[in-house]
Amino acid sequence: MPSDIVKRVISQCADDAAPPADVARAIVGALKSLHAELTMVVGVQAASSLIAHAVHRTRTTVGWTLVSSAVITDKTLDALRDDLAARPPAGCRAAGEFLLLTLVDHLISLIGQPLTRRMLHSAWNLPDAAPTSHESLQ
Repeated sequence: MPSDIVKRVISQCADDAAPPADVARAIVGALKSLHAELTMVVGVQAASSLIAHAVHRTRTTVGWTLVSSAVITDKTLDALRDDLAARPPAGCRAAGEFLLLTLVDHLISLIGQPLTRRMLHSAWNLPDAAPTSHESLQ
């Protein structure tokens, strides 16, 4: 399940007791890693646009304070990290998980489950590319 993978990648860098600043860094780090992986497949502008689209799609639900953008830049990621870090611990983690899950779901709709799974495992250094029954993206 995509949510299990997203939670696991955040937990690799920030456990459940971590302060929001650490969780925010873990979430932005996961976005940067996925951006790098996407860049190899679709190019930097398309990768940036996909992440910006995920931020846009989650804007209303999450209440992002950062300015809307058609692409993601280092400045936008810094603003995203600051936005997440300013939230209470549970809110920070929930907003980051929702953003990453929205991006993953969008990738699945665009390129399919198998390629998305391989991309996530490569980008996020997950142990193996074959998901367990708990991590299936179906």
